[in-house]
Amino acid sequence: MKENLDYLYQAFQAKDIRFDGKYFMSVASTGIYCRPVCSAKMPKKQNCTFYKSAAEAELHGFRPCLICRPELAPGSAKVDHTKQILKQALQLIDDGYVEEHSMSELAQTLKVSDRHLRRIFQEELHISPKNYIDTARLLLAKNLLTDTSLRIVDVAYAAGFRSLRRFNDAFKVQYRMSPSHFRKGCQKVKDDTITVKLGYKKPFRYDALLTFLANRLIPGIEKIKNKTYYRVLTIKQNDTYIYGIIIVENDEKQSVLKLTISESLIQVLPQVIRKVRHLFDLHSDPYLIYEHLESANTIIPDCYKIGTRIPGSPNDFEMVCRAIIGQLVSVKQAIQVLGRFSEQFGEPVSSHIEGLQYAFPTPEKVASMDHAYDVLCPLGLTRTKVDALKGVANLLSTINLQLQGMTDYKKTKQMVCAIRGIGAWTFDYVALRTFIDTDILLTSDYVIKKRFQQYAIEDQKVFDVYKPYRSYITIGLWELENQ
Repeated sequence: MKENLDYLYQAFQAKDIRFDGKYFMSVASTGIYCRPVCSAKMPKKQNCTFYKSAAEAELHGFRPCLICRPELAPGSAKVDHTKQILKQALQLIDDGYVEEHSMSELAQTLKVSDRHLRRIFQEELHISPKNYIDTARLLLAKNLLTDTSLRIVDVAYAAGFRSLRRFNDAFKVQYRMSPSHFRKGCQKVKDDTITVKLGYKKPFRYDALLTFLANRLIPGIEKIKNKTYYRVLTIKQNDTYIYGIIIVENDEKQSVLKLTISESLIQVLPQVIRKVRHLFDLHSDPYLIYEHLESANTIIPDCYKIGTRIPGSPNDFEMVCRAIIGQLVSVKQAIQVLGRFSEQFGEPVSSHIEGLQYAFPTPEKVASMDHAYDVLCPLGLTRTKVDALKGVANLLSTINLQLQGMTDYKKTKQMVCAIRGIGAWTFDYVALRTFIDTDILLTSDYVIKKRFQQYAIEDQKVFDVYKPYRSYITIGLWELENQ
């Protein structure tokens, strides 16, 4: 990246947080690579090379800095928004797809050729898919070795390696030391949970996101206390459901979320991390989005504030249920029904945390219900909503449809909207929070309609100029309603 050498060197010299996660700097004299926020002394310009990803830096033989820890760098929003195929590929890889399938099968799932998928990786990230996978596993392992007391063999399997020997060999080749040598001085006290750190780009309106979630908490499944989010998380691995507890708290000083997970979830750690990143929209690039949306505040004051995040969802079926049950009723009424629904049909979970009692019901549980009207209508549901819930449950359970990381948006929308009781508002709400579709302006929403009337906005096309980030305006308009 020689053409940008002066520009990027100045950005790293200024420790510009806007570049964190977008670029990494390698230092020829030390053999390491760093983030823009690194506190180490700035090296001479002639010793520096800049890369678009950690994987690219490691491909060229550089090791991660132990001070700024590249494994904690936030993801690149540019990748998320400019290459849909790449975004879907990364989501499937992070979900563990390649643990059971080949790269050719991944390409087939994405409806592209194996060669085209490799070309996309090379053009966008300057690496191959294999380089990305290998580096992601090693950086996750490094994170676990540094911050947890997991046995090295457990670190290896949690990071996606098929054997301890393969992990040791890969670690030694890449970092020139054994995992056991690296861990010296990092050992933690043994516990039945582990904590990992997930980086993000500042500013991050964490309190605003928690407020949104707090108004929609499902009793028995999630809670918020002292600015900490607690939840029973469900992960489906093959045909088996795995349940556990996650705890998320913000460390603003380090620009990380501290994610604590129960022992049962360690076996699916990469999926847990991806779901939490998704829930808190950690790939968001606030400065990039603010530059795009700043003038929207001249149309509706404070409709976007820098650092706003889209509240995601860690559970596809739960989010569709929220959208269906929330039709034509208040948020408070919808939560009451969701609470009764979860209490009656959710899987009981053992937890030492007060208030967490069960996991959200699975689509298989709902799909197999006999006499659904008799069972669900007394909870406060109409027959139309029961039909919609059953339809979605059948869709998700019979064809194993995954909404997060889906590969055909148009086809998925057609299938979901073909279900009686699901219309455009419902699907768009699900798209906003489950897919983290950044360009959903929910103009059919009652709150947004009311705000448009207040400011005499008759043509929603006035917001077309703010594509592809109009979802952040939707969140901002909902937030104004609660102020």
